[in-house]
Amino acid sequence: MSVKRILIAASMNGGAEAVAPVAKRLREQWREVDVISFKAATDSFKSLGVEPDIILEKADATRVAKLFSDRNYSAILTGTQGQSKDQPITLEQILWQIGKNHPWLTTIAVMDTWGNERERFSDLNFEGANPLRIKNPLVHLPYRITVIDEYQFKTMQKLGFDPEILIVVGNPYFEMVRENFSKLSPSTRQELLAKPRFSKFNQNGKLIVYMSDNYDGDLGFTEKSVMESFLRKLDAVAEKTGMAINVIVRPHPFRGADAKDAFDSIETPYLVKELHNPVTAKGSDPANNYSMEQLLASADLVVGTCNNPLVTAMIIGKRVLNYMPNLNPKYDYHENLANAGLTTRITAEGALEGAISDLLEGKIVPKAMKTIEGSTQRVIELIDRTMRWQ
Repeated sequence: MSVKRILIAASMNGGAEAVAPVAKRLREQWREVDVISFKAATDSFKSLGVEPDIILEKADATRVAKLFSDRNYSAILTGTQGQSKDQPITLEQILWQIGKNHPWLTTIAVMDTWGNERERFSDLNFEGANPLRIKNPLVHLPYRITVIDEYQFKTMQKLGFDPEILIVVGNPYFEMVRENFSKLSPSTRQELLAKPRFSKFNQNGKLIVYMSDNYDGDLGFTEKSVMESFLRKLDAVAEKTGMAINVIVRPHPFRGADAKDAFDSIETPYLVKELHNPVTAKGSDPANNYSMEQLLASADLVVGTCNNPLVTAMIIGKRVLNYMPNLNPKYDYHENLANAGLTTRITAEGALEGAISDLLEGKIVPKAMKTIEGSTQRVIELIDRTMRWQ
């Protein structure tokens, strides 16, 4: 009997970020690891120093199953990703099913953020007025699921997950972010603002980073409506307070089709703003390249709805504003973080101006997130502890 290869896989950026630190450390330990990526996961793996062994052009069950006829694996570690119209079953869900079909395989999924817990492990309905309605709940489950904290553990238990398969370990990406942030140069902000793309910025002004995204379903807002609302109110703050405010709007690198329209749709005479994401250029514009850590570290305030970069900013102690106007009350995105004093959460447009002013003037000071050190090692120990043997 001998330990076989460990397969690590993800199909989107959040999942890749969560498992990349584990892959990196296992490779440093000379463990036998194969990394498989699909879609947005590929660039995320590479940006975190993990070169994928296999990049899938198509993630169907037949193609993925062939990998197991070519190599022997004893454990599979994945991120989590909800289904979509063009991917009715995810790469992660395919791998979990393969694990069920091969009793010697341990399958472990790593939660990368809070929210949509049931959706990641269920079949979704993409017909009708609500495309995110769950059709078959919790039909795609791995052997174990690592969760970020006790809050998520209790949330998932209430949603019907068997508590025996849930293990609290944290998120390895959070640990990596904090380590990378500690290594940044004190001149990071100055270097970012010196990029040609930001030459029109006021060097002494406040820097707001707005993390745009693309939304489906019945959230109560769209990418355009939430960005227009935020920029309009921020412009009003700049006018009333006399603050010099620079804004970098960062569209999602692979779902950014609507961001430019939203960005261009509203007049903001008191702001200096720029729409930019270096990932989209894919190396064609090196003079304007910078990392997510550099961007967030330079910000006075990071704003968005509920996407992962806001959590990244929170981890490194930045002021974070979750803005979700008219949010459907059935969703509680990042409410737990706001209740813990880690972020500021606004769901009504009328409360936005005051919150922005208080945040920029330092009247709202976020609490520090509890220690997250050791997350990567805890995942590795879980792999070793649950590894089956042939």
